[in-house]
Amino acid sequence: MVKEIKDTEYETVIKEGKVVIDCYAPWCGPCKMISPIIDKFSEEISTTKFYKINVDEAEKITKDFNIMSIPTLLIFENGELKDKVVGLRSKSELEEIFK
Repeated sequence: MVKEIKDTEYETVIKEGKVVIDCYAPWCGPCKMISPIIDKFSEEISTTKFYKINVDEAEKITKDFNIMSIPTLLIFENGELKDKVVGLRSKSELEEIFK
């Protein structure tokens, strides 16, 4: 299960290693569809830390990364944004992105 963090925590968790933050909303259909895929990756990929943030409660991250659509996956390496994936993606597409 992917840990949910607050808007005030994301700057701390992205500092070291590879980190994926799933920006979602509880009312978002595509977010509900991608969530089990992200949960599965969090169990399979030990070299990456996975977190999720509810954008309805996260004004800072939505402004900092110009999140206009959800789901949005923010992929960081040692604090630096490496990729921003917007919209629902298949498991195979995400496998290529997370490698």
